[in-house]
Amino acid sequence: MVEGQFCRTITVMPVVDIAAACAWYREALGLETHYLHEGESPGEITNYAVLARDGVQVHLILDEPPPHAQAWTQAGTGYLYLRVRDVQAVYEAVVARGMEPTRGIATEGWGARAFLLTDPSGNSVRVEEQPMQRSSPDECQHGRKH
Repeated sequence: MVEGQFCRTITVMPVVDIAAACAWYREALGLETHYLHEGESPGEITNYAVLARDGVQVHLILDEPPPHAQAWTQAGTGYLYLRVRDVQAVYEAVVARGMEPTRGIATEGWGARAFLLTDPSGNSVRVEEQPMQRSSPDECQHGRKH
């Protein structure tokens, strides 16, 4: 029986302001804007964006008022988990850009090293590196099978 194949997951973060969120994710984490959905009719505000860096995509969706509101698009309810290589270097770059982590870099009970940020819409962003003994050296090379 053929069951198909899952290819990837996409994180969609609900935000209050698409432009401000794009700017913050670029400044904080170096994610570049690859797509903006400008709306279907003249005057309609931008309500969706796709950001990317190093093969990782983060999508942003606008927290819109009724009748467009959905429970999963409520700003401040998102959680982005970014697994990285060299969390110390990422942390130092974030701090050098003037960002203030919610929690500084720390080693977790299971050995992972991570720090936390909060985006302007109140969403949590966790940046983590797994312990070497548990992570593949090619973990950050997307699309490769091991």
